[in-house]
Amino acid sequence: PKIYSEMTTQKVLTMEWVDGTRLTDSNTLKAIGLDNEKLIDTLVQCSLRQILENGFFHADPHAGNLLACADGRLCYLDFGMMSYAAPEQRNGFLLAVVHIVNRDWGELVRVYQRLGFIPEGTDVTPIEVALEKALPDVLNADITELNFKNVVGKLGDIMYTYPFSLPPFYIAIIRCLGVLEGVAIQVDPKARIISEAYPYVANRVLTDPQDELQEALRRLAFTSDGRIRWDRLESLLEEARDSSGYDVTQALDQLTNYLISDDGEQLLNDFADQIVETADSLGAESAGYIMDAFRSLSENDETAAVKMSRIIGILSQRLGSDAKNDDFEQELREGLDGALPEPTPTMQKFLRIATLLGARGSNTDPSKFVPLVRKLGQEPRLQQTAGEIVAKLGERLLSRTLRSFFRLPPPVFDGRSGRQTFDGAVGETK
Repeated sequence: PKIYSEMTTQKVLTMEWVDGTRLTDSNTLKAIGLDNEKLIDTLVQCSLRQILENGFFHADPHAGNLLACADGRLCYLDFGMMSYAAPEQRNGFLLAVVHIVNRDWGELVRVYQRLGFIPEGTDVTPIEVALEKALPDVLNADITELNFKNVVGKLGDIMYTYPFSLPPFYIAIIRCLGVLEGVAIQVDPKARIISEAYPYVANRVLTDPQDELQEALRRLAFTSDGRIRWDRLESLLEEARDSSGYDVTQALDQLTNYLISDDGEQLLNDFADQIVETADSLGAESAGYIMDAFRSLSENDETAAVKMSRIIGILSQRLGSDAKNDDFEQELREGLDGALPEPTPTMQKFLRIATLLGARGSNTDPSKFVPLVRKLGQEPRLQQTAGEIVAKLGERLLSRTLRSFFRLPPPVFDGRSGRQTFDGAVGETK
């Protein structure tokens, strides 16, 4: 509510009168056309942003302190219990959620130590074991296990057993989230604050450039040797798109930063291998098309590269949907001049992720990708990889053409080694 400063003193806070409905008054909310579930989502997202973005938050958001306005806005009342979390404390809380999702108990304990929860020098091995036994697998658990009260109760047992010291900000956050879930359950018995909050957490991890959160993204989406966890990355992207304010271009920027970094070399090689294998399986004509597309990228041809991203969007939309659509399939045939064979499982996952990143064919404004294409086109490592893709596809295309001309069996290639098998012998493609 608006504060009337001229009528406010050190002892009296004067605010505007607000007409509204309690979130638990389902009949009235329905009568004025308000969606209970949407209001709860607004409440959770608003409180999360107070806690994890601004740091200054309402610590007692129970049903009596909340009103739904007729225009759909949410009104907080009674600011007698407020709390503050410093930036490093907010990031620490986010990282703790990420490590619980990732079931990385060693890193979770280290976050607790950095926040001052656990004294330095404490033997943390028993704590890690206790956490693993007590906390559910958030990504795969039944919804009944994700009750915030139950999770906090299990954490509380561990914190009472071992030498934890909890600061006021953490207690205030736990109280706030617990009260939020209580309100949410009154409105929707199936509501769970952990499930409601995860889209926001995924959004922050995917788009926030802070080093700590980018490290969290690497731990969630990639293995220690730099390989991609496809299912985990796909889950992050699916969750993040349900968070208000999510900007897919920021997620693309962060992911490509990793792709062209030293740590992303293995991932870049894996992408190149999968592209070569799939393009080779398309046949000579389609493989030639993809060679041209990657040659444009290696030569920094931004317009052609953007067109390629649109074609990838068409493919990803087809692969990511169970629905049949004659117009769509006609667009696919016209775009690639032929039907596609089944891509490899890894490429199917890559294309689904391309869909989640916004490459949805004609539904996407290509201009939003131009800065990204420019950035990638000017990256020497990517130009080199694109050149290698063109060279390998050219070698395979020439080999297939010659063997077809001489009526020999088609070659069988052996992955990254660049070797092909024919007539019982193994030879180099060079």
